[in-house]
Amino acid sequence: MRIGDGFKTWLEFVLQETLQECPHGGDHTGRAFVANRLLNPAQTGIVKLDDLKSIAKAALLEVPESPKSG
Repeated sequence: MRIGDGFKTWLEFVLQETLQECPHGGDHTGRAFVANRLLNPAQTGIVKLDDLKSIAKAALLEVPESPKSG
């Protein structure tokens, strides 16, 4: 399944909603990690909002820690 612009907007909505409680909406690394976790299921046909939200929330728990710059 090719992801069209309308569905990309849907994925962005899920990503934004999932990360809204993170400070500043999440950092780039975290947002990219969750977005990548959403892509494969979306491409294979998982398009229900609740399913995508569950995938995003699970991915958020697995985001690797960003290295601290010193």
